[in-house]
Amino acid sequence: MQMRYKRSHVLNIVLVMEAALLLVATVWTYIAQLDLIALLKTFTPGLMLIGLALGAGMSLFSLAITIATKRLSNKFPALASFDEFVRTTLQPIFSEVTPLDIILIAAASGFCEEVFFRGVLQQQFGLIIASLIFGLFHYGRKYLIYTVWAALAGMLLGASMEWSHSLWVPILAHALNNLLSIGMVRYKIGYERQ
Repeated sequence: MQMRYKRSHVLNIVLVMEAALLLVATVWTYIAQLDLIALLKTFTPGLMLIGLALGAGMSLFSLAITIATKRLSNKFPALASFDEFVRTTLQPIFSEVTPLDIILIAAASGFCEEVFFRGVLQQQFGLIIASLIFGLFHYGRKYLIYTVWAALAGMLLGASMEWSHSLWVPILAHALNNLLSIGMVRYKIGYERQ
């Protein structure tokens, strides 16, 4: 029988982890005298739409990867680990969360992780290093393909910040991606075994 996680435990772990990232980002910003305010000032309706479109595209791409891995796992066994990761790790974690919980998790992870990884690490170490660390932040020893996907997503999010000169594009993209992806995993939209 698959382990199920209590909703309160999932929320506590996610929110404490995201708050810790934001605290580290705040202290690091102060010590390194980084200017995050400039990256948060630029916010226009056009950038908002770009961020939301990017997030929707990322989520749909994740769904497409999952569907493709189900079909191609016989030919490419390494791909099966992505589907296995969703079924054995993500679905049990999010099995009891409510729609409001999903919104809270998506908003917290989108904001806090982007402030830390793009706002702080990328300013300090550049796009590639920040993206690799972002991938390792999502590391699962058995599920390397998910780590690679997260690093590539980090590069896309980081490139969107560099292009827009705004943290809001990757924040919105990350939050919407998580909102849609967690929702699809929670309610098994596209993630049910065929």
